[in-house]
Amino acid sequence: MHIDTKHVIAQIQREDHDSWQLMQSLLNDLGGLAQEADRLGDMPEHLWGRVPVGLLNRMNLPVVHGGLPLTATAVRRCVVFEQVGRVCPGLPIGMPGPGLSMPPVFALGTPEQQSSYFARFHDESRPVWGAFAITEPEAGSDATALRMSARRDGDDYILNGNKCFITNGRRADAVVVFATLDASKGRFGIRAFIVDKHTPGFSVDRCEDMMGLRASQLTALSFQDCRVPASSMLGHNGKRGPLIDAFTGAQSAWDYMRPALSAVINGSCFGVLDAAREAVSGKDAGLSTLQAQVVQRDLKVFQARLESARLLALRAAWRYDQGQRASLDASMAKAFSSTLSMELGQYLSHHFALAEPGQRARFDKFYRDAKAFDILEGTGDMQRLMISRAFDPTAEQAA
Repeated sequence: MHIDTKHVIAQIQREDHDSWQLMQSLLNDLGGLAQEADRLGDMPEHLWGRVPVGLLNRMNLPVVHGGLPLTATAVRRCVVFEQVGRVCPGLPIGMPGPGLSMPPVFALGTPEQQSSYFARFHDESRPVWGAFAITEPEAGSDATALRMSARRDGDDYILNGNKCFITNGRRADAVVVFATLDASKGRFGIRAFIVDKHTPGFSVDRCEDMMGLRASQLTALSFQDCRVPASSMLGHNGKRGPLIDAFTGAQSAWDYMRPALSAVINGSCFGVLDAAREAVSGKDAGLSTLQAQVVQRDLKVFQARLESARLLALRAAWRYDQGQRASLDASMAKAFSSTLSMELGQYLSHHFALAEPGQRARFDKFYRDAKAFDILEGTGDMQRLMISRAFDPTAEQAA
């Protein structure tokens, strides 16, 4: 496998030149919005007037359902999201579109369910979000231990339970919710349901006041006797549906999103490295001549490690595009990128502690975001546990 990002960009420009140009225009605007989004803990409203919302809504859709050639493959998503991450990592995570809800609908949904769900993102007049809800207060790293219940009642299911740390949960028009029909069956009792935000019994309890990635907006959701039609269960075509193990859809979502998230992290690291190199050469960095020389050397080492992180993300994306199992590669990419970002954030905050406030604010924000990187889409420790089990089958028995 060899992927030349310049070649990927050239392909995108040939196949979807208009979307590429609009994306470049958006990147020029995002720089001025990053600090505002961080201060607000939300996406600035005037963003929607600067780029067609229809473009953003469809950026994460499958091409067969109206998605864009710009992001038609996992590799292309990595290339595009790395560029956006250079400006501000919280903004791409908070952008409209189906987000993490796309893969389970695409993997588990019937053709009718897919068409109905993805059609809502063709709206050209307003931003439309989807959300993915699996994490629970007592079932975080072990998602198979979720306790939210789904009980059959005639032609409906009744959902009861709570979800937490749901990205874009307050903004979403619809949420793909994972619940269990029978907790004793573990992952094989889990099903996925599409729940509209106006469904009685569904509520957004709160939006977390986060330290980093504030524009991405994490929420806590609750479901109290939330009644949804049986047809909202993904893959439903009878008593059990064609896909018994809906947890496979969740895994597909993680395999799909972790390479792209790694690319966002890498882009954020590349961006702050550029800022650090510029700061070192200026007069306001608060560094002695010797310190500046040491920092310049160390930044080159970080640059080399970032190139490795980029290759890991691209390999995971390539495997996903080939229809291969990408879980291990996606975990390695995410764990490597998030760990590297925390090391870089700590390094910059330490060495630029005496820099002028404007420069230091950029590095401090990056460090806050980096702390969130290690938690989002599976903690670094959980990723490393899965990696160890993949390389050593006895590790699971010893755990």
